[in-house]
Amino acid sequence: MNKFKFNKKPMLIIGVAAVILVMLVAIILHTCKPGKANVEETEQEAQESAIDKTDESEVGISQDAETEDSKDAGNKTDTEEEVLGEFMFATNESGDLYDEFLAGKGTISYSNYRKHVTEITYAWNDEWLNELIPEQDVSLEELVEAINIGFASTDLKFMRGYKVESVSYSFIDCGMDGKRELVLSFACGDIPDYDFKLVIKEIDSRLQVVFACYCHGERWDVDLNEYGGVRNSGVPGNAACMYYDAYYFMDNTGEIKPIYDIEAVRRDGLGEAMPSLQELDEKYVVTEYTLSYDTQKYHTFGFYNPDKDIDEDPDIPNLKESIDKCFATESLSTDEFDKMKKKRLEEVGVSEEVVDDEEFEKLEYTQIYIDKAK
Repeated sequence: MNKFKFNKKPMLIIGVAAVILVMLVAIILHTCKPGKANVEETEQEAQESAIDKTDESEVGISQDAETEDSKDAGNKTDTEEEVLGEFMFATNESGDLYDEFLAGKGTISYSNYRKHVTEITYAWNDEWLNELIPEQDVSLEELVEAINIGFASTDLKFMRGYKVESVSYSFIDCGMDGKRELVLSFACGDIPDYDFKLVIKEIDSRLQVVFACYCHGERWDVDLNEYGGVRNSGVPGNAACMYYDAYYFMDNTGEIKPIYDIEAVRRDGLGEAMPSLQELDEKYVVTEYTLSYDTQKYHTFGFYNPDKDIDEDPDIPNLKESIDKCFATESLSTDEFDKMKKKRLEEVGVSEEVVDDEEFEKLEYTQIYIDKAK
């Protein structure tokens, strides 16, 4: 007989309560602490979020870069438009190198010019021209751009405001051999201090610059005519000098050859030096003309009557002897002076048309470029 009796009902209740408590604890722990799957999912979401942010950043940078590139491209275009104006390229009708160049496709070379740049007959008034011309072969468009860049970047500050405002061309016949040469005329400012001309000749199947010169407007200018004649005309700085013309010609090889110089100087106050010439001071403008070439010099005198607007010989006894004595020279009559000019032309083998002043006014130019501001 058992002394103690075991009660099963309370024990069952306690067991059930314990199971419920364990389950609640497990649920709480599961809710508060993520499992492995949840950790991996959370890490993946974080990585994807970071990638998205990086992509957005890179897209923004790329778009900004494209915007800057676009701005740069726009600025570059604006610069090119500022440098270059409008080209009216010629039609390549003949198919030769000159027409090809004027059509905007061919090039010219400075190599021949640079061989002779130190020779005065090849480069007149050339103090600054080398600052502008490029060394490499260039098309017409590249030449204009290079000259503009040369003006803008030169160390000579007073030149930086200049640029090519127009380019014109013409053709001449050096040596009158029936073969044409190209002349380019550049206008580079409202005051034509830096206008210049280039003469271009085909040599060994290549267009070569054979002559270059600055043209200083009213003070000093260079003109060409269709016969290959060149007139370097101006005032060298002598107050009494009315003009000084130096005549040259280009032969069929492109070589520049001197013909002669003619200087015109006004002579006033002759009556003070010699009383017998007093009438000259009262009625005439007296001009002394000097013809010079090589080491030779010849003089003659001209007498202009402004009241009659004619040149005439004054009715003064012993006029020639008095003037020669006054200037300590041996002068020629006008006819003798002209004969010496013709003799010189024969010596160098050119015709009178080459030095005819009217011929220098006849050469016509065709415009091929104009600055957009014009």
